[in-house]
Amino acid sequence: MDVICTRCGAQQTYEAPQEGQSLLCARCEHPIVKATQRNNRPALMLTLAAMILYFPANFYPILTMTYLGRSTENTILSGVMTLYSDGMWGLALLVFFVSIVVPLVKIVALLYLLLIAQHVKLLSKKHQVALLHYVDKLGPWSMLDVFLVAILVALVKLQDLARVEPGPGIVAFAGVVITTLIASQIFDSRLLWKQNK
Repeated sequence: MDVICTRCGAQQTYEAPQEGQSLLCARCEHPIVKATQRNNRPALMLTLAAMILYFPANFYPILTMTYLGRSTENTILSGVMTLYSDGMWGLALLVFFVSIVVPLVKIVALLYLLLIAQHVKLLSKKHQVALLHYVDKLGPWSMLDVFLVAILVALVKLQDLARVEPGPGIVAFAGVVITTLIASQIFDSRLLWKQNK
C-alpha cells in the first residue's frame, strides 16, 4: 500500500499493518498509519442508540408553545404539515428532508456499513468508503432543527406574549444528531478494506 507522510511528504510503500501495529515514516519517523481498532463496536452501539432515539424524536413534541393562554404541542411532522398548509411548501420540504430523511439515511447507511457490509457485498470497497464520507458530510444538515428551535425560543423569549418550552422530542432529536455524528467520526473505514479482501 502506498502512503504519504503528512509531515515530510515522502511517499512510501508498506505492507498492510497487522492488528496493534503502527507504520512510521522511513524519513522522519512520524507515525503514518496508527493501529486500527479491532472492530467498530463503539460506532455500532452509538448507531443503535440513534435508531432507538429516532422514534421518540419524531413522535414526541419538540416544543410546547403557549400563546395568549392557549397551549400547543408540536412534533417535527406536525410542524412540517403546518408549514405546508400555510403555503410554505419549500420550507416544509426542507424541514422534512433535514429532520426526518437525513437522520434516517445516516442511521441506515451506518447500520449497513457496520453490519451488512461484512457479509453481503452490495457495494464495492470504494463505494462503501464513499458512502461513509457522504454520511459524514450530512452531519451539519441534521442540526438544522436544533438551531431552528434555539432561534425560535430566543425570539419568543424577547416578547411577553408567548412562552416556548422545549419538549422531550428535542432532547431525543439532539441525541440522534450527536450519536450519529460521533458514530461516523469514530467509524474506522480501514476495517471495511480488511473485511472485503
